[in-house]
Amino acid sequence: MIDDVSRRFLVAVFTYNKQFHNVVAVSKADYKNCDASKPIATWSTGNDSVVLKTAGHHYFLCGFPGHCAAGQKVDIRIAASSDAPSAAPTPEPAAGGGSKPSSGATAAPAPHPNAAPQALPAGSSVAASLLSLAAAVLA
Repeated sequence: MIDDVSRRFLVAVFTYNKQFHNVVAVSKADYKNCDASKPIATWSTGNDSVVLKTAGHHYFLCGFPGHCAAGQKVDIRIAASSDAPSAAPTPEPAAGGGSKPSSGATAAPAPHPNAAPQALPAGSSVAASLLSLAAAVLA
């Protein structure tokens, strides 16, 4: 019998200019200190999909000198199954009116740099750019 939890995962997609950036998975301490000298893993294609299979925090930063200190880092926290919300929150309408995107998608504002990280339910997909640090939950 396959445990249902083992089939849940999250895909983080990092899109960036590979001439000037990369993606480095690091420990919590290295994330806090912006230290890319002991990477857990490194990606450098400019369009990297990273499968995250475990609940908890996953720390990523740009390994180019000075980029992490300038804010090019992200902490992705995956909620355990029991922590996941039962329903996704309803998006608020965009300020200033205007028409909705034709795909039916709603653009999410970038999080404030000092905002507490939010947990994502297992099975979600995240698109993150180290250049803009914008994250959007995709169904």
